[in-house]
Formats: sequence, structure tokens, C-alpha cells
Amino acid sequence: MVIGLAGAADRAVLRVDVPFPTRDKPQSKIWHAHNHWWAWLPTKAGSSVWRRTETGWQRETHLDSTLQGLPGQADVWSDDSGVRAVLVGEKELAVLGLRWENGRYVPAGPPVRWPQAVETATIARDRQGLWWIAHDDGNKIVARGSKDPEGRHWNDAIVLNEKEMADDDICAIVALPGGPGVIWSDQKNDGVYFRRIGGPVETVQEGGLNADDHINAAVSADGTLYVAMKNSVDRVGEPQLVLRVRDSQGWWTSVPFANRTPEATPSRPIAVIGGAPGRLFLLYTAYEPGPAAQRRDGIALIVSPLPRLRADLPASTVTRGEGVRLNDVTGPKSRFPGGVPWIVLSSDQHGNVYETRLESRF
Repeated sequence: MVIGLAGAADRAVLRVDVPFPTRDKPQSKIWHAHNHWWAWLPTKAGSSVWRRTETGWQRETHLDSTLQGLPGQADVWSDDSGVRAVLVGEKELAVLGLRWENGRYVPAGPPVRWPQAVETATIARDRQGLWWIAHDDGNKIVARGSKDPEGRHWNDAIVLNEKEMADDDICAIVALPGGPGVIWSDQKNDGVYFRRIGGPVETVQEGGLNADDHINAAVSADGTLYVAMKNSVDRVGEPQLVLRVRDSQGWWTSVPFANRTPEATPSRPIAVIGGAPGRLFLLYTAYEPGPAAQRRDGIALIVSPLPRLRADLPASTVTRGEGVRLNDVTGPKSRFPGGVPWIVLSSDQHGNVYETRLESRF
């Protein structure tokens, strides 16, 4: 399926003062609410919130004083009442909420902060309205839940993995109908694992160089979990990416896709759901070989129907960089909303952020 584009997909729409502001791999930086797309992006001074308007992306400068000094790399959970983000810094982890008031976002209380060095973290909310975050902690995967819906008080972290893993492995937390769950990579033991909070460890796959620290997840309305990941095969002619699917009964399937070629190395995949009937959008970076100044790295897209999954469909390049290392595509954590443009963002080493608008008529 070929996806149409509206406007200049290869043009930067905003810029911040840190490289690759749309990273990290499991995080969602953008959301749609109150008739606008929004983005939560890092800056040298902390982080920043942006609104997409008819005249372009505009920074919500009234939030700058609140966000200054906080960690910058955000994963965002949103609904009509507000947003809550887990923020990752070099030596600190924080959670901050914003509420919708008088046509704009305002702080929903002070941030909760922990002195914690992690690679990345993600956030989810359970059906009781409590918040959960999950992150790496050295060779452990941990989750921490709030004691109240306001996220002001938190329980101690609990360790989820039973095997000691590599220091650079990461995880992602997702909200499933039966409660939150966490999926993580384990390169030391060549495995991918999942655990519902309070449940046993589930083996997603072991062996065959299947594990790498690239994870991004989406959940369908029936509770099916789709996790886009990278493997460590790293051979031309072999699939470089894997879609992990956990159905509503808890059964796992692994579907390889996106072959590595001499012209392109697939990496950093994400998964987003949208459309009626449902579609699964798999986006990833396709690195080109050659010197950095001559590279034309692109963001590639595969669209599969749901529930009849087709990850073997051909990919389309939807955004192309020119002499930059275009990378780190990010989409919404929730499904693409109806009646509005569907967008994703990516970025380069200079802090430029690129918008890709996907055709919304399926």
C-alpha cells in the first residue's frame, strides 16, 4: 500500500538545541488533543512543549519555567483531561503532569523526581487510574506504580527480570485490559521477555540473535499487543526487524520484516495503530551507507491490515534527509484519531525536527 503525503515531508518544521530530540526508541513524544497535535521535546535547559497550529509549530513558552531544569527525554500518556510524562535525564528520572485549563496546558502539581541513571523509561496508566513507569536499572528491569491517581506518591520499584541482562538493554511498559505489562530485550541471554505486573515471566523468543535494544509498542482495542523491535542478525539479505504480537489470549508470535540490503539498514522501528478498519503502521529508519555529509537516510513505512497481519508488504520512504542523519521517528502512544491529519516526527543531529503527514483516508 502506498501512502500519500501532504505538504513538504522533508522539511524541518521546528528546531531545538539538542541533537536527535525525538529519541528514545520506546518513547512517544507526540499526542493529539483539543484539536491540535502536541510534542514534548528536550532542550539544553530542560524540556519544552509544542503545539501544531495552522501557521506552524509553536512553543508553549508559558510552561518553560516549570520545565526548566527537569530531564528532557519524555514519554507521554494523554487523554482529554491532561497529559503525564516520564522524563529521563543523565542522572535523574521525573514524572510531571499537565492539566487542560482555559484553553491551554498548565502544571498539575510539582514533579516527582528520583536520582536515577537510566537509558530510557516509559509510562502507562491502569484501569484504576494509577500510573506505572518502567525502566532499566543496570542489569535489571524495574517497574514502579503510583499510590494515587494524581501521581504524587509512589511505591518502591519492583524487579521484573529473573536473568541478569546486558547493561544497555531496555524495556517498554504497556496498558493491557488485564493490567500493565513490560516487555524487554536481553542480549546477554539472547532473548525477549514479557511480564504482567504481578504475573510470571513470559518468553517471547530465545535464540537466533533475536534480541536488540530497540522496542516500541502499540495496543489494539481488543488488547492485542504489537511490539516493533530490531534483532541482532545484522546480515544483508536477512530481516533486520521483528514484529512481536501477543494476542488477547496471551499467545506470542514473532514476524520478521524489513530485510537489510547493501543500500539500506533498517533500525529503530515504531508501531502505531489507526484507521477503520484498523491498520498497523510500522515506521523505521533506513540508514544509507557513505559519509555523513552525503547520506540520505530515510523514514520508511509499512502499512498492514488488521487483524490479518501482513508485515511482508513493501515499504515506502515517507521522509528523506539530505546530508543529515535523519532518525528516531516518533508517533502517538494511542491510535491515530479520526478526522485529522496523521503525523509522525523525526529528527537529525542538528536538532531539526521533521514532520511526516500520512494520508488519513483508508
